[in-house]
Amino acid sequence: MELKEIINNDDDRLFIISPECFIVFTGDSTEDEKPFIRIGNSMSLTPRVIPLIENIIITDLITGNPASEQYNIDPRYLSSNRYIGSKLIVKRYLEFQKLFGLDLNNATIVDIEQDIPQLSKEQIISDRETFLGVFYTDSNFKILHNQKTMFDLKETHQRYPGDVLVHDRLSELAHTARYAGSGFVVTPNAVMFYKNKSFSSVGIPMHYYNAFSQLQIDPATIRDVIITHTSSMPLVPLIKWKNATGGRLRIFYDNDDEIKLVQKLFNQCTLHYKSLKNYVCDNPQGFTIQNIGSSHNCVITIKNVKPATKDIVIVYIHDPAISQAIETDANLYIIDYAIYKKAAMLCANLSPVILVDSNREGIPLKDILYCIPSHQYDIRYYLDYEKLLSDMLSFCSKECAEALAAEDFTAIEKITQKLSPHLIYNTMQTLRVILHATHNRDIYKRIEKILYSLHSRSSLPDDGYRYTIMLYNRYAYMVCQPVQVTNEYPFSIIEKLDEPSLPATHALPEIFNRIARDRQRLELLLDLFYAKNAAIAKEAKSIEKAILKRKKEITEIKQLDVSLITREKLKRHLTVLKKVVAVVIAIVAAAFLLFGSYRAFVLYQKKQEQQRHARYIEYLTKKYGIHVSDRDIFFYANDVAVKNGYSRIDIKSLKEKNPHWIYPGNRFILLDGEIVVVKPGDTLWGISQKKLLNRNILFYTLVDELEKKIDKGIVDETTAHKAMYAAYNDRQKELLKRLIQKMNELKVTNKSK
Repeated sequence: MELKEIINNDDDRLFIISPECFIVFTGDSTEDEKPFIRIGNSMSLTPRVIPLIENIIITDLITGNPASEQYNIDPRYLSSNRYIGSKLIVKRYLEFQKLFGLDLNNATIVDIEQDIPQLSKEQIISDRETFLGVFYTDSNFKILHNQKTMFDLKETHQRYPGDVLVHDRLSELAHTARYAGSGFVVTPNAVMFYKNKSFSSVGIPMHYYNAFSQLQIDPATIRDVIITHTSSMPLVPLIKWKNATGGRLRIFYDNDDEIKLVQKLFNQCTLHYKSLKNYVCDNPQGFTIQNIGSSHNCVITIKNVKPATKDIVIVYIHDPAISQAIETDANLYIIDYAIYKKAAMLCANLSPVILVDSNREGIPLKDILYCIPSHQYDIRYYLDYEKLLSDMLSFCSKECAEALAAEDFTAIEKITQKLSPHLIYNTMQTLRVILHATHNRDIYKRIEKILYSLHSRSSLPDDGYRYTIMLYNRYAYMVCQPVQVTNEYPFSIIEKLDEPSLPATHALPEIFNRIARDRQRLELLLDLFYAKNAAIAKEAKSIEKAILKRKKEITEIKQLDVSLITREKLKRHLTVLKKVVAVVIAIVAAAFLLFGSYRAFVLYQKKQEQQRHARYIEYLTKKYGIHVSDRDIFFYANDVAVKNGYSRIDIKSLKEKNPHWIYPGNRFILLDGEIVVVKPGDTLWGISQKKLLNRNILFYTLVDELEKKIDKGIVDETTAHKAMYAAYNDRQKELLKRLIQKMNELKVTNKSK
């Protein structure tokens, strides 16, 4: 391939890498030294072009993300680069790179206002005088070649979905009426609280374009951002838009130097900075967010929540330092699933609880709800049961609402057979309201049975729904309803434009095809350059390796430090132990007098019980042929290994003692939540075999009890349900199926009598 096949005319000299990154080729041959100009930057810019770039344009409104500059330069050879723009802006831009450990003092700055004053506004941006850069007072920038405009930044940003244009579109498509009440929105890496159409966010929403589009959030309504576990870098696109529109934003953060650099760089918007130490984020629309102690956990107070028009308190737990948070009284506890998974015991007395479950694991715990990104959760607070029930019924189908109001549970079972998943979910939540209020034992059991049967069909709907959380009497109930979102703009694809390979899409074909084509053309052009210059090709390879390593470092997910939770558990155990010891000491003197005679009696009783239990297990083993297969042990042990953070294992490593990952003192969480402490000589194979044997004994004990009752003509659904939960293989399920069939026949016989 030759140069003229890639650069056929002047228009071919422009390469659009992304809506925020542009490369201009100013050369005449592949022997030219540093013939490329870069405007803006991009994570998807090939590092191979870096050694061939001399001039870097910094526009007044900052094209690209300054946080991505570190991936588009080689700091070792900055003296061979020239940063061109307004000196004050360029200096701040380079100073900003200190946040990433880069010292760019060696970079050459060309000040468009002083270094080439003879050209006034029109500045030469290349030694090849046919290329002219024009910086306009309205912050536009153009490149002229042979007196013809080959690049117009303003025109390009009006067509291509850059940061400002995307935020403009999000603002245009927003539906603020959705957020006239009170509640919160779950987005990736953030929980955003709102009231009266104003947002204060705990955490920074990452890759939020598509989430905001689905949720119809206007970025202009984001008033505060509380930065907890990350840097301010994900905020740059939002700040950049507010800078372009003269907006305002208040930032709570614990890095004073970082925010000062951001303020300097984006000085066309109003950025207020507050320290995270003992902060109070007071949103004038009627709610406050305040941290708990020195942790990132926080308490949110929302005023006049309807329909009760009372203030409510929400505790949001997303930091392992949970001791003060779990002792704070609240109307609702919102807990990140990663925290709850480690601290379930400590959170046992909290109510009501909602888990933020980014992985959609959907923990099926009784009376615990869960939230997922990207969804809205409006909050309502009730003091009147009748009002609550009335509002809950309004979210059910008309036919189902009538049956629920009449407590006609037979009709409810029939009606739900033909309902959509979201109406089934609303029906289940309404049944929970009745369940918690009833004092009738039969009604309670009937509702429990219906909830059990509906559980498998109650999966939460995906996008296109909004949720409402009803708070009443230490319980939370959640209902959902469809939301009309009419938007064909490809926000989800735009979020992926900084990835090396573009996803296939039919949206905005002219723009996406141009970007894909230009990336490919640039690679072909670089191949021509490096085919003739092995030294620069080797240098480019070295730069590419260093930048890829740097990118990998920022994408690595930091593991949650749960040591604070572990210490809190130990502290609680010690507190309980101290109380027990105090009680024991108080009674030990009196107990000691009776101990001698009582001990002999207890030992005798214990021996008798052990013998009876051994005879019964022997009877069950012979009757049902109880046997734990190697296959069952293998699958169970494998699941336990994965649950505890180990990779999948094979049968050989199970049967042998594997010193690499099972040690005395290790704590393993089994599939039912039981914690086993490894003792010398233990293997995961043996632990799993023992657990499965116990499960077999439990199952066949229930089956034996059920068979005996059926033989006596007794129907026992409770024991049948327990056996259903205990069954874990096909053989057991088939046996139970036959017994339930017999029990159903018995019910028909009893009814006919």
